[in-house]
Amino acid sequence: MVPMSDQTLANRLAALATALDDAVHADTDDLSPSAVAALQSIRQDGPLAIQDVARTIGLTHSATVRLIDRLEKDWLVRRLSRKGREVRVEVTARGRRRASQFQDRRLAVAAGLLAGLDAAELGALSGIVDKLLAASVDDVDGAARTCRSCERDGCRKVGCPVEAAARALPPPAPPTR
Repeated sequence: MVPMSDQTLANRLAALATALDDAVHADTDDLSPSAVAALQSIRQDGPLAIQDVARTIGLTHSATVRLIDRLEKDWLVRRLSRKGREVRVEVTARGRRRASQFQDRRLAVAAGLLAGLDAAELGALSGIVDKLLAASVDDVDGAARTCRSCERDGCRKVGCPVEAAARALPPPAPPTR
């Protein structure tokens, strides 16, 4: 086997990420990846303030408000009462079902890719994936974005590498005036 260059390996890893993302989002009907991520985040961590949803999915506040408007129109989320200027949202029963269907699809697609690996390969890949996930963490908000679609309960039982890396980050510098 001819050794692969770092650039070729990076390209193949990016292609795998694209293939996985395409397969996961193939059956989301009319929901954008941002809408799916918002629904997943609100389902797992909600009710959430709109600004927390925006931070988790990486959209501006105004874009997130429009996204929440669309999700609410489709009866997937509902706004709760205001606390001052803060508006919190929660998933509806319909939204919870849609988020669960997406999560089932996401895990089935990934499991299908893993099915061709033997136990030794799965063990090696597990360690490598954990190391790559930890290396991807630059800040707490970025960590939340990485895990926005995760099935967090299962991951937390065995120790989430993203959360561990986020906890190990130095505290943010105080804002300067």
